[in-house]
Amino acid sequence: MFTQRRVEILVPAFLVCLVAVPFVAGWVVSGRALTESDRTYLTDRTYEEDRSSDHTPLPEEVRGLYWTAATALSSRADELLAYMKASGLNTVVIDAKYDNGVVAAFPSSLFTTLYDAGIYRIARVAVMRDGAFALAHPEVALRTASGALWQDKVGSLWVDPAAPDVTQEAIALGRALYAAGFDEIQYDYVRFASDGEVRAIVYPIWDGTTSKAEVMQRFFRTVGGALGVDGIPVSFDLFGMTFWSLGDFNIGQRLVDVLPYADWVSPMVYPSHYPDGFKGYENPAEAPYQIVKQSLDEGLRLMHGVYAGSDEALASHFRPWLQDFDIGAVYTSDYIEAQIAAARDTGASGWLLWNARNVYEAADYRESRVSSETF
Repeated sequence: MFTQRRVEILVPAFLVCLVAVPFVAGWVVSGRALTESDRTYLTDRTYEEDRSSDHTPLPEEVRGLYWTAATALSSRADELLAYMKASGLNTVVIDAKYDNGVVAAFPSSLFTTLYDAGIYRIARVAVMRDGAFALAHPEVALRTASGALWQDKVGSLWVDPAAPDVTQEAIALGRALYAAGFDEIQYDYVRFASDGEVRAIVYPIWDGTTSKAEVMQRFFRTVGGALGVDGIPVSFDLFGMTFWSLGDFNIGQRLVDVLPYADWVSPMVYPSHYPDGFKGYENPAEAPYQIVKQSLDEGLRLMHGVYAGSDEALASHFRPWLQDFDIGAVYTSDYIEAQIAAARDTGASGWLLWNARNVYEAADYRESRVSSETF
């Protein structure tokens, strides 16, 4: 377990103002108004305090799967856990806060079962895509010129990344989830909205003058700094393209702004998510090794002259999300193992597999058996 940030970046020292946030037992919802539909995601169990002595040690190499909260609260968890133990997987990323903002409540038995199996437990927390917080705190919700709540292309509500209340909510929830038994807090949707009619957005807090990158850098600094002081491991999910450019892609995400305040960064380097023709690959999904390897290598290159340490030390803070779903190509075990090989060849400290339905292709996770020449 890290007790402080380990990435050395050539930036000025910063001060973090810590705000005392009480732990709320029971529903960890922070006053959100829940619909009956929302409640179907939750159980009648509550988080327990003071389980910090039961934290699973960080594996030498993180080898993880993504679980939804529904999976974690069903018999499917037993099936996946058996598969993980048999195949050498040692980490699970569980939706602790859904993309709609609802925070799931897990029984202590889940944490105990995973701990006893030696599984490192990461809580995934969606931040700016948060319909529940937007409804409960309309003063920070994104709106249109008519005053209506702005929605992205799938109908989700978002909150203003510049709102201090959004930042403090993320910190409070991270502390509560760590106290409940998670070993690390991973923040997702840490960005400005990008899907839908973004030009129609009216921001209640952001002044439109401060750069989006500066707004998000302040968020990473405050959240990562607060959890770091508390000795809570923290990671942030980033778009894969942030490893290719120092621009912020109009969402405020830049690798250079995240690294100083994170134990790990997890770029979503899914090969299928790169456009056709990217870097000469007619269909990037059919080049899993090359896309992952080159993306991580580019991240290292971008930090030359900024990062004070070696490439080896820097790469140890990379933990990419890898593709285990059939978009762009049928992802057989060879495709999955090729991505894993690429992460290892770059020196990443681990990797995480994503499948939205939690249905994973059997693969050899212990060894890199696929070379770049295979594809």
